[in-house]
Amino acid sequence: MNWIAQDAINLLMFLAPGLVAAGVFRSLTSYPPPSLFDQVVQALIFTIVVHVACWGIIDKFEIGADEGRISWTTSYPPYITLPIAALLAIFLAATYGRDTFHKILRWLRVTHESSFPSVWYSSFRKHPKCYVVLYLSGERYVYGWPEEWPSQPDKGHFRLSEYSWLTTDEVDDAVFFAYPKQEQLEQPPYRESILIPVSEVGIVEFMGVLPEKENAGI
Repeated sequence: MNWIAQDAINLLMFLAPGLVAAGVFRSLTSYPPPSLFDQVVQALIFTIVVHVACWGIIDKFEIGADEGRISWTTSYPPYITLPIAALLAIFLAATYGRDTFHKILRWLRVTHESSFPSVWYSSFRKHPKCYVVLYLSGERYVYGWPEEWPSQPDKGHFRLSEYSWLTTDEVDDAVFFAYPKQEQLEQPPYRESILIPVSEVGIVEFMGVLPEKENAGI
């Protein structure tokens, strides 16, 4: 049985860069955790990419290396593979977080999809400077600045600052939506913040601000 244990250790060492890369990538993005099978596949893909990168780097920069001795299947020491794996994961997380790769594909008309994990996430990503109105259960409405929000629509909390509870008339007022003013609030937003579970939220409305020339007529 010793040979089985040794093979398992060798396999784990071979997959270590992929496991590190996959872990760093998941910790820096808002994608939901994949299944165990998907995690293994991701680790294997990351491992192959890391070993190919190591092969290219060593083959190009190592002095005195014999031709044909180094290939992408060569076992590289952890002090080479693990930093490359972490850098690869950080690069991919930054790319996916800015929708860079899919933006190029959309420009090429290859796809209409984005790299964001959901429409919920992309909506908050594309409205980073908007106040929101949360429609809560029991016909309650709260207005405020979203300091934090959940990455998924089924779990987590909103943390709103400069918040105030609204009446039904204020929610239905089109002028308020066009240009929110403090005097139109039910009470001045002097409290620091409020924490609301996303399970209580039915609708999220993003509040834009009209240009000054349009505000003049309000």
